[in-house]
Amino acid sequence: MVKKKAALLPMSGQLLYASGSAAFTMLERLILLYMPFYYLPPKEYNIPDLIPNYTFLGLITVLGIALLVGRIFDGFADPVIASLSDNNRSRLGRRKLFLIIGALPLALATLLIFHPPHLEGISLYNGIWLGFFMALFYLAFTSYVNPYLALLPELGHSNALRINLSTMIAFFGLAGMVLVTILFPLLAGSIQDAGFDLRTAYRYTVFIFAVFAAIILYLATLGFKERVHCLPASAEQIGTWNSLRHTFGIKPFRIFLGGEMFLQFAMNMVTLGLIYYAVVLFQREERFMIVLAGLTIGGALLCFPLVNIIAKKVGKKRVITTGVLSLSFSGLAIFILSFNLTGIYFYISLAMFFVAGFPLAVLTILINPTIADLARADYNKTGQRREAMFFGARAIPLKLTIAMAGVVFSYLLSAFGKDISGPLGVQLSALIVGFAGTGSFIFFKLYPEDQVMAELGDD
Repeated sequence: MVKKKAALLPMSGQLLYASGSAAFTMLERLILLYMPFYYLPPKEYNIPDLIPNYTFLGLITVLGIALLVGRIFDGFADPVIASLSDNNRSRLGRRKLFLIIGALPLALATLLIFHPPHLEGISLYNGIWLGFFMALFYLAFTSYVNPYLALLPELGHSNALRINLSTMIAFFGLAGMVLVTILFPLLAGSIQDAGFDLRTAYRYTVFIFAVFAAIILYLATLGFKERVHCLPASAEQIGTWNSLRHTFGIKPFRIFLGGEMFLQFAMNMVTLGLIYYAVVLFQREERFMIVLAGLTIGGALLCFPLVNIIAKKVGKKRVITTGVLSLSFSGLAIFILSFNLTGIYFYISLAMFFVAGFPLAVLTILINPTIADLARADYNKTGQRREAMFFGARAIPLKLTIAMAGVVFSYLLSAFGKDISGPLGVQLSALIVGFAGTGSFIFFKLYPEDQVMAELGDD
């Protein structure tokens, strides 16, 4: 098979493209970190809930339903967007058109999630509002992020370049996490100090972040030219169902997806619980979340060069399995220590958040280039350019798993407690993180990395 060469994306273009990760990470983390707290604050804050907090059918809460609706909508939209992107023949390129269309709705939906119609107290209309705009947010998120990630195997013409691009994407994504996790509470706190209530301060701060993110999303589209830096699309256009079926027919893909599902479940439990860990377990103000997040993100940043270098030498699989084992250990340790966070146990618990930086580095750096490996290996075998579908096919099971993390987390808060006087629900979330990390390890251990890399050949 004769393959046309594509031009190497220069470093300036690589950085500009990768910067988009900071923007969509900021917007998603705004919701995952602050939306549950915004709608259901601990009772010690003396702020009324905005949605009912009781359970339906003994398990489902309004918050859980809103998270589930958003993720289900996202999951089923993802392969459709992937297929449309793979088959798109716009003069702008297969991917860039979707990035341009999806950026503004993504920022607007984030803003509107924090503007429910009734701010005086509990209202089911707020739950409906939340569910609707969560669905809209994830539709826009998919429209941008799926084609964005599909560019990774197209712009990354070698294993080393794919790992480097993914490291840059991870770095910018982590920078977005830093801004949202550390700067957001500081900025919102300053607005509160100026005399505004907590929810008003949150809305103003979300507006600032949404505008900033929208600008970055559009700037990221300027970093590359698909006609120059990507291989041309194959002449054949493949229907959504056939493309999806073919992707799931690849056994290494299914095995890797199983490991990623457990890993994403665990990491989203941590994200949803972070502010509760600060307030309920450590019994500090919500701004103490900055310390916990800073330890985790700092640990991840320190691990970035190590993960990048070792993955190129020994393979991505060994680094990933080590990372998920450390996540399992951290979750179990925090659960045990949470019953007595005093003295030396207080500092050991803080150390566990630092240790959790390693699996965060693994997740943000190595998952996407492994999917890119699978996409390029399939192209070498079939000649079909279906990069977006490899990222989109993961969506239905992966997003349902993430939604289940939201359902389980909200159930734990409702059934076992979310307050300082009754913290068991928050404590159990750490235990579940530990178990999920173990499940992730089992699947990743089975992933046949050598087989996939052999299929890439000299790529």
